[in-house]
Amino acid sequence: MIVARRRMPRELAGVLPQVLRWKPVLAGWILVAGLLAWKVGDADGVTVLRVVAVLLATTVVTLVDDAAQNILASSPTPLVWRTGGRLALAASAVAVAWAVALFWVRPGDLTAALTLEAAALTALALAVASGVARWVGARDASYAAGPAVAGAVLAALVLPPRWALIVPPGESWRDAHLRWAALLVIALAVIAVALRDPAGRPVAPRVTPSRDRP
Repeated sequence: MIVARRRMPRELAGVLPQVLRWKPVLAGWILVAGLLAWKVGDADGVTVLRVVAVLLATTVVTLVDDAAQNILASSPTPLVWRTGGRLALAASAVAVAWAVALFWVRPGDLTAALTLEAAALTALALAVASGVARWVGARDASYAAGPAVAGAVLAALVLPPRWALIVPPGESWRDAHLRWAALLVIALAVIAVALRDPAGRPVAPRVTPSRDRP
């Protein structure tokens, strides 16, 4: 049993990249490359990187889609490994493209703050996708997660100044990124809860009254 469990992560690592939906992710990378090549010389680097973050977050959610979810639900492979592997690959896909974008744009002192925004958006997208897959049972959770993140970004553009997330560098920059950090923590917490396998919950022993008792 122990040997089989040790072999599961290696087997998943070999199988997952072959069964995931990479085409939308590749399309996102191509869009990002085109945006960087076209706009960096003329546009504000902060705006360009924010658009890059949205593109990446809304396309990598397809890696969470699992056409065999209903079949694998009864398999001995824990949910945290099945979905966690997908989430790790999605995060890696964003990290690689984001690193290239940062190298290309070179935002200087704003790098950490903009990376926080990208991480929060990605975590939000993956939280929605993993939550929909976990609690709704949808095999194509990206159809909900992608539009949800795009809608959240549009809503963030019209937030009142007290709750603003998308702000230019200036006086509100620090407060806005404290809110981004809170959003990241909440999204990670949702992912952690969504990864809890219901089959792994301990079952309380059922106590039956003894007939020998008076």
